[in-house]
Amino acid sequence: MVHVSHTSDGLFNLPHCERMLDPHPVYKELAARGPVVRARNAVGTEIYLVTHWAEGLAALNDPRIAKGSQYMQLALAKTGKSGPSSGFPISGTQAGNLLNTDAPEHTRLRSLVNLAFSPRRLEALRVMIEKLVDDLINGMRGRDAADLIADFAYPIGITVICTMLGVPEERRADFRQWAAWAMTPGHSEQDKGISLLQDYLARLIETKRAAVAPGASPDEQSDLLSAMIALRNAKDALSDDEIRSMAYLLLIAGHETTVGLIGNTLLHLLRNPEQMALLRAESALVKQAVEETLRYDGSVHRTTFRVTVEDVTIGDTTIPRGSFVQVLIAALNRDAARFEDPDRFDIMRSIKQHTAFGHGPHFCLGSHLARMEAQIAVGRIVKAFPQMTLACAPEDIPWVSTVIRGAQSMPVSLSGATSVLQSQ
Repeated sequence: MVHVSHTSDGLFNLPHCERMLDPHPVYKELAARGPVVRARNAVGTEIYLVTHWAEGLAALNDPRIAKGSQYMQLALAKTGKSGPSSGFPISGTQAGNLLNTDAPEHTRLRSLVNLAFSPRRLEALRVMIEKLVDDLINGMRGRDAADLIADFAYPIGITVICTMLGVPEERRADFRQWAAWAMTPGHSEQDKGISLLQDYLARLIETKRAAVAPGASPDEQSDLLSAMIALRNAKDALSDDEIRSMAYLLLIAGHETTVGLIGNTLLHLLRNPEQMALLRAESALVKQAVEETLRYDGSVHRTTFRVTVEDVTIGDTTIPRGSFVQVLIAALNRDAARFEDPDRFDIMRSIKQHTAFGHGPHFCLGSHLARMEAQIAVGRIVKAFPQMTLACAPEDIPWVSTVIRGAQSMPVSLSGATSVLQSQ
């Protein structure tokens, strides 16, 4: 078991928890220290971690703990770090999106980007996702083994987000590589990944712009980029920089998180055969299975950075103005004061609220889409392969090296012939 160590100046070292088979003992150890813990992350930046349910929800709703890139710049200056590879989305294409703005700008942008998730678009995506999942499952029939990430979860995540944005199929492999670099703070290729994504999006937007007729309705466009361009043409509602910034955010955030959610749900079902049996006996439980995974081991374990715009007291800790704050949402979702027996994976659990999609003004705009993708994918593959088992020990599953919690590969036997003992 990994224990949290101290730095020379008394802070806790926060390891790359997302890459562990079970990082939750680390989170529990941090939470035992109190609702706020001073730590140093893997790239050496000091942060204040909020670890308890009540305090975490309050922090996510507190306007004094802000997201604006101007506050990020000030806090970053205190660290002596700069540039994209510092891991902070504070400039260029990354600065003007929903993740890095506060009200009233955030409110304006969110209302505009809501068009991506209109009922009409979501229903069209549902039909596409169902066909995609069925095609992927049919491609695995007759095989003895498969990789649930490469053969299933990844094609779903990448296809859906690229379809939404109108990214051509021949560029999707490049995009995934660039996004992986861009999402890994401290990676030697992070700056390169960010630059390649920015350049590609600029070219893609210009291509889309040429195809959008003057006066065209945003809701009639086949993809979100074209819809945002039409909205700009009609109302001058979004600047070119904002369109690029929103596209960057959706591309980065909209595929690896879904891949992680699908993979994590299947992993915990496979590791808990009695829960898998419940789902196979009652397919409607897939909604609860996805919600329990979001609570138990979602694909995002901590929020993106926030900055205190004034001194903020949480519990017994006063966080100084200009400090970085992260809410450890994975710890909140296993807070025993909120959830009974929180370390038990139970798809029969009734969950009224969790923080896997955040809370407050920055609650994830794509939560409905993510749930829909995961429910369709998990429900159909579990039904299609009733004997499916893990084909490796859980300890041998590699995890992605980005800030997302997700398996890099997950080998399974589709017939159960090479079952490995499932133990938690």
